[in-house]
Amino acid sequence: MKVLSVRLNDREAAELRALCERTGLTPSKAVKRGIAEIAGTATGRKTLGEIARELDLAGCFAGPPDLGERHDHYLRRALRGKRAKGHR
Repeated sequence: MKVLSVRLNDREAAELRALCERTGLTPSKAVKRGIAEIAGTATGRKTLGEIARELDLAGCFAGPPDLGERHDHYLRRALRGKRAKGHR
């Protein structure tokens, strides 16, 4: 595993912080996702999100709008709920 140090100006740091708050991603995951997005674009490959939008799959299911990005959060919350019900 490689470690990367990046210098951000105040605006970039604020944008990253806001993105992480909005999506629930860690800064590391947000940067990795950005790299994957750029790498896919540079090679001409479509991302899964682009394909899903083209096939009208994005947004066709009921549930939280950020479920794809914050699935860990929702899974943990669901498991906590089941555990609490089991201890009654």
